[in-house]
Parts: sequence; structure tokens; C-alpha cells
Amino acid sequence: MKKFLAAALAAFFAVFLLVCPKAASAAVSEAISACLEIIVPSLFAFSAVSVYLQKSGIYRIVLKPFTFVLSKILRFDEEICGIFLLANIGGFPVGITLISALQAENRISRKDAGRLLCCCFGSGPSFVIGIVGARVFGAIEFGAAIFAACFLSSIIIAVIVRARGEIVLKPAPQKLSLTSQTFVSSVNAAARAMFSVCVMIAGFSVIAAAMREIGLNALAETLFANLNLGENSGAILPAILDVTCVKDVLPTKNAATICAGLLSFGGICVFLQVSALSDGVPLAKFLLSRLPAAALSSAFALAFTQGLPVAAQAIAAANPALPQNLGLSLCTLAMCAILLNEERFASAG
Repeated sequence: MKKFLAAALAAFFAVFLLVCPKAASAAVSEAISACLEIIVPSLFAFSAVSVYLQKSGIYRIVLKPFTFVLSKILRFDEEICGIFLLANIGGFPVGITLISALQAENRISRKDAGRLLCCCFGSGPSFVIGIVGARVFGAIEFGAAIFAACFLSSIIIAVIVRARGEIVLKPAPQKLSLTSQTFVSSVNAAARAMFSVCVMIAGFSVIAAAMREIGLNALAETLFANLNLGENSGAILPAILDVTCVKDVLPTKNAATICAGLLSFGGICVFLQVSALSDGVPLAKFLLSRLPAAALSSAFALAFTQGLPVAAQAIAAANPALPQNLGLSLCTLAMCAILLNEERFASAG
């Protein structure tokens, strides 16, 4: 059955590419532009710094005040609390990157790695505040409220994970590793994550274009309209497929709850990116945790945005995102390609 389904989907997309080449090309072009202008600038630096903080051990010092408090709340080891913080401020790829590294080092079991991933997953503040807040609402206060809602949702999920059993992390030497090798390997890890993210976004843009052409978007819009989602009914399915499409949500009264829910859910494109970076980390419990996390985030966002003036939501959705430097984005992608190429040659040698 799986082989038949895979063959049918392959045949469908082959026909789509032959019949609608302009639509496919335009979708990929738009996706690449989004990666260059939004995704890479908002995620790469956070991802690289987060991985470096973990690999070097500096996070034990920098995050000590926060991990100490969190360890009392969550009843996790302080090192796990540090990974939790890095994952929720670094962006979607960071959590799975850090956890898969721990599993590769045999410091955590496969089962515990899968459980930990349930709460070590979130969009970083750079994207949520700088892009969603500024672009959708024209006010970073909304972005901050949405990020706080998503972060609190992750804390609740972490409490539930811990209530179902301790997560055991084997001890490791506590000395700092500030070598150039640590820095390069951290940037390499971030580069791999960005490469996976950008490729998957481009690929999913073609899937989304095909769904538009055959009318699935219109069908989904009608379905969500019946759920009283109003003007944003047409934005839900694209964001479920690729969460970066949350930037296209309209600033209606329920937009904050929609954005928070979609960001905590993550989207199918992100799920596939996580799978590509998982290196054997089991994903079943992580996937099951996404709907409860989305519901919690939506509820918290509704509460957190009540005090914000409704007038701020009426700002045109066409407000541009925070200015990005396309040249720097191109340089970043070029650096990613160079580092990946160097790593390939190093492993071959």
C-alpha cells in the first residue's frame, strides 16, 4: 500500500510539473526568497550560537541563573534545563540538533531523547517577535506575547513529560571547550540545519502550489471558515504545511491565537526537517505532543494579548518585516555550502 501511494504521489507531482511549470517555478522562487530574506537571517545565528553554547559548555555559566530556577520547577537536571532553554530560543532545528548529539554521545537513551524532544521544540524570538509581530501585527508587543505563550506551553509540556518519569542524562566532563574545532563544528551543525530547512521549504512550496491548483486550498478554506476562523481561513492550511507561512496571517481579532497555535504545532515541513536531523531519535511522542502544545499556546496567547490595544491589530498586514540584508543572507548560504563541502571532504579523508 505504501509503495502504491508513493508511486501515485510521484506520478501526480510529475504531471503537475509538466502541466504547471510556471506555478511550480514561481513557488520555488518565492520560497527561496523567503529563506534568504527571513528564515536564514532569523534562525542561522541563533542556531549556531545555541549549538556552540552547548558544545563548548559555556551555557552552564551563561544560563546558570535560569537553569537553576527551571530545575526546581521542572525537576530536570540543570544541563537538561539548559538544553530546554537553547531549544526554545534558538528555533525549530536547535532542539533536535542538540538532543541527537547527546544520543550520539550515548549520554541519553533513545526513549528519553524522544520524550525530551516533546518540550525542546519552538520557534525562536527572532522569528516570532521580529517577523510575526512586526509583519502580521505591526507591533512587536504582539510578537513578544505570542512567544511568551509558546514558551509557557513548552514549560507545561515539560512538566507533563517529567511527571511521566525521570529523564536520565549521563554525566560528562564539565570543563570548557573553547577551541576553534568546537566553533567550526557548531557552525557546521547550524549549516546542516539551515540547509535542511531551506531545501524542505522549497520542496513544500511545490506541494502547496499543487494543492492550490487542484482546489484543496479552497476546500480547506471553506472548512476552516465553518469553524469561525474568518478572514484567516485561507491562511491555515499553507501554515500547517509550512509554518513560515504564518507571516501571511491577517491581523484579525483571533490572529494572535492562530499564530501561537500554528507556531507551537510546527507544521509538516518542520516535522520532516526534524526527522531528517533526528539521527535515530524516536519521534512518535513528539508528534503526539504537538496538538496539545498548540492548544495551550493558543489559550495563553488569547490571555496575553487581551491587554494590548485592538487598534494595534488593525495595522495593515502588508507591513514589511524587519529589514533584512539580502547580501548577508547570500553570504550566509554560501558559507553554509562551503562548510558542508569541507566537512564532506574531511569525512572522506
